[in-house]
Amino acid sequence: MASGFEPKILICTECNEEFVFTVAAQEYFAERGYTEDPKRCKTCHTKYKKANREQRHHQSVEQPHFEYPE
Repeated sequence: MASGFEPKILICTECNEEFVFTVAAQEYFAERGYTEDPKRCKTCHTKYKKANREQRHHQSVEQPHFEYPE
């Protein structure tokens, strides 16, 4: 089964290292409707996602809690 994809060498925007965008990863992206190649390697993507989760968590904790009168 030929998918028409070939492995691509990309440069991570975070660490500037080369990484391979594999055929399997390209198929995964295509199945989910993504039209652009990834900008980060897997390591930097994981760090980016973790930082965003932590930032969202801290923002939700810092927001004041309002209690409504009964």
